[in-house]
Amino acid sequence: MHAWRIAKKQFALDRQGSGARLAGGRWNNPGVAVVYAGMTPEIAAMEKLVHTGDILPSELVLVRFDLPDIKSLYRSYKVEDLPTGWDALPGSSAAVNIGDSFVMEGNFLGMIVPSAVMPEAKNIVLNPNHKAFASVSMNVIRPFEFDSRLFH
Repeated sequence: MHAWRIAKKQFALDRQGSGARLAGGRWNNPGVAVVYAGMTPEIAAMEKLVHTGDILPSELVLVRFDLPDIKSLYRSYKVEDLPTGWDALPGSSAAVNIGDSFVMEGNFLGMIVPSAVMPEAKNIVLNPNHKAFASVSMNVIRPFEFDSRLFH
């Protein structure tokens, strides 16, 4: 199974979830390490775009995660499984509580969740402390630039 992310080159292969641990995110509080990725390159691009706004970082790369293809390592949520407000902007305590519990319980490598940007698409939140994370490989596939037509 593959997952994808678009990141600044210098942080692209971070396996510790450092950025999410420092800043928090939709599915985690600051202090809780997770690694965020999209289940397709397209949703990874859309997520990067909405989280960076008009000023895009330079030196972006497309990263592919090669994940163990073992269903029992993942917990999946559908929109109807989530509490009202999980997709609130800028964030939701309901979503953070689910994500923090996922990490603290440590039962799953990944939590597959709908994207708040486009709920029909899926993201994955990885627990870098799960024992199966050691078998996850991350590779920079290529440099990534957004198509300039997006900004005209």
